[in-house]
Amino acid sequence: MAQDSEKKAGTADNRNFKRRSVLWPAKLLVGKHQVACQIWNLSLGGARIRIDLPLRDGTKALLSVAQRGDIPCEVAWSHGETMGLSFDVEAKVIRTMFKDRLHVLGLDADDA
Repeated sequence: MAQDSEKKAGTADNRNFKRRSVLWPAKLLVGKHQVACQIWNLSLGGARIRIDLPLRDGTKALLSVAQRGDIPCEVAWSHGETMGLSFDVEAKVIRTMFKDRLHVLGLDADDA
């Protein structure tokens, strides 16, 4: 039972890529709406964010990261003001966007 609640809350370690803690400002674009958020962790396959907007699982969005660009994504899970995003692009796209930071983030060793 605990594993089920962890998966629903996005805390279970069932990810394809390693996540690294960050604290970056960003924006989430949903339809015509743009909402400020914070990226709490990042991987080549998704991100955990804090946002003051409740969204349903499966909601399509764009995660806009300053000086990096927009990442098409989908809400994988949501729990209070925290949500997990699954990127709708291949890992190589994220590698390219963050190529100058991969070594700092420790993501350069992840398989693509």
